[in-house]
Amino acid sequence: MRRLTLQERARILRALGTQSRMQIIEVLKQGPLDVGDLAERLGISQSAVSQHLKVLKELELVFDRRHSYFISYSLSPDALARLEEMFFAVCSMSFEHAVRRREFERRLEKERLVRLREHLIVQLGQIDEAIAVLENEDSEKS
Repeated sequence: MRRLTLQERARILRALGTQSRMQIIEVLKQGPLDVGDLAERLGISQSAVSQHLKVLKELELVFDRRHSYFISYSLSPDALARLEEMFFAVCSMSFEHAVRRREFERRLEKERLVRLREHLIVQLGQIDEAIAVLENEDSEKS
């Protein structure tokens, strides 16, 4: 199976970006149906179903079969595998990338801790000075 281009992935994601098209895919996972059955199950007009099927067909996610006067629609056998591969590719990160990201996060954390230590050293110096002033005042009073 060939790898989808970024442009193809974007087109598919846009096509799947409507609730009705996602519902059509979910219903067609159970088996082939004609436009009338799909419209009835989804509670939308046959015209709307036809428009959604046209988009899904252009992306080769569904295909049709003519049975005398009726046309049934099915999911392409490879469609779900392509979608799974696409979502895996979009959502996964390589091991090397994960390692680089963790190293970057560790470096940021180390830098944050170094800045905190420097701030605390300055604060500690100010505290030491304040204690020294108080001790001098106490020794002058005695």
